[in-house]
Amino acid sequence: MTIVVKSKDEQTISLPASLLKRLRLREGDEIKAILDGQTLRLSKLDDFLSLQGALAGDSGFDEAMALVDEAWRSWTPPPTSV
Repeated sequence: MTIVVKSKDEQTISLPASLLKRLRLREGDEIKAILDGQTLRLSKLDDFLSLQGALAGDSGFDEAMALVDEAWRSWTPPPTSV
């Protein structure tokens, strides 16, 4: 399968419908993109995010989520060496 890569300034990865189906993803699913050298791995966030409902009102969990969110927003990928 060949995919054309295009850049945008938004945090969106567009995938062909056939690939979404093979990855068992649906339109609008939230995923984490993990760069491992030249490999892009995708991880679903559903299981992790479902903890928000189970731990609603837990101030320790809320603080941890705020730290994770802050770290995610400030993270920049390391430069790749080609």
